[in-house]
Amino acid sequence: MTDWIDLVVRKREGESLAAEEVQSFIEGIQKEEVPLEIASAFLMAAVLNGLDEEETSAFTRGLMNSGQLLRFDDPNFKPADVAETGGIGGNAAIIALPIAACYGVRLPVLADRSLRNVGGLLDKFEAIPNFRTDINLQEFRDSVNGIGIAVVGQTTDIAPAEARINQIRANTGTLGGISLTLASLLARKGAIGARGLVVEVASGSGGVAQQLNNAQDMADQVFSVGESLGFKIAGFITERNNPLGNVIGDSLEMEEAIRVLQGEGPEDLREVAIHLAAGLLVVSQGTSLDDGKKKAQEAIRSQRAFNKLKELVSNQGGDTQVLDNPEMLPRGQGRREIISQRRGYVTCIDTGSLGNAWLNLGGSRSKRGESTDHRVGIMVHKKVGDLVERGEPIATLQTSEKSKVEAAIEAAEEAFTLSPEQPNKPKLILERFGRAR
Repeated sequence: MTDWIDLVVRKREGESLAAEEVQSFIEGIQKEEVPLEIASAFLMAAVLNGLDEEETSAFTRGLMNSGQLLRFDDPNFKPADVAETGGIGGNAAIIALPIAACYGVRLPVLADRSLRNVGGLLDKFEAIPNFRTDINLQEFRDSVNGIGIAVVGQTTDIAPAEARINQIRANTGTLGGISLTLASLLARKGAIGARGLVVEVASGSGGVAQQLNNAQDMADQVFSVGESLGFKIAGFITERNNPLGNVIGDSLEMEEAIRVLQGEGPEDLREVAIHLAAGLLVVSQGTSLDDGKKKAQEAIRSQRAFNKLKELVSNQGGDTQVLDNPEMLPRGQGRREIISQRRGYVTCIDTGSLGNAWLNLGGSRSKRGESTDHRVGIMVHKKVGDLVERGEPIATLQTSEKSKVEAAIEAAEEAFTLSPEQPNKPKLILERFGRAR
């Protein structure tokens, strides 16, 4: 019988564990043989001390192999997906995925839900009336094979040990840590059938890696561990001390993504989405990044990507009328403006604080299992480098009857820093890594 406490002590002291010990720990949690307090202590030790590459690979395999493994055998292209590691807004993937699907990439998309100040792709799709994210695995497989793309949430069949461990992490303050985050990400994507992966590592106040050196460490690990497990990895470190796009919230972000696919929308969101789409073509088809970007731009210009999104939405029961008329998406009826009390240039936006404002509006969940409100959100009128006049609105909160409005206003007001000096506009793509270099 495994001495669970011995594993905790050794991990606390920074020792490396054998792959079999890591696997045994995961199996013990899945079978509920490991007491919750010991599991929590181990995960905290792993967050504080990290896991080495062999431990991370073993952890990933254990999570991935704990349930059913889907495979999409395609002699031409590797099935692929996008993985975002945190950050306010995540609607670039809504744009990138249908672009890649236009060119024959198979996209088995396992999407997350929002948690605290990190958005979830699944919630954004569910903002579309009647869109089904609860399709069964056979429907999922048929959709990927049929139209090239399907979107689903995690089921009890896919990496169940990962779901259980992630629940423990969410409840015990151990959601941080590069190694555990990476293992969780790779396990879920691998179990659902993706073999190519484009990873956006968000760096800054709204990202999982707040400092660039931490983002670089994560990029190095996701490439080395991912490739050792048989994934093709391409990725980008993006700057998230500035919100991506101009909105936060499920319906608002879905509308903004639709606008980009219609040839409109904010330029910064378009740029990141084009890079992600190009990365998908790189890992699936071996296209060069530059050629991939050209193809992505053409898919938007020709409306092919927009029509592919329509096909996806229709195939999963969603109302395609809202794609042609995105103002029909559900909206909160309340409006509260955040007014600047002085003149100056926006030098910094704490996107974590904006995320907290969104959480107080009811747009995200404090813990897994809670409901969210697709109708609420934040419209950001001023970004880093923009001039703000005294009395001018810098953001508008879109509220509902469930919103904690005053708490949301306070968090939003704290997010913006003004200065007399105009800063340089931030660079969006800080670094490329893996096969995107």
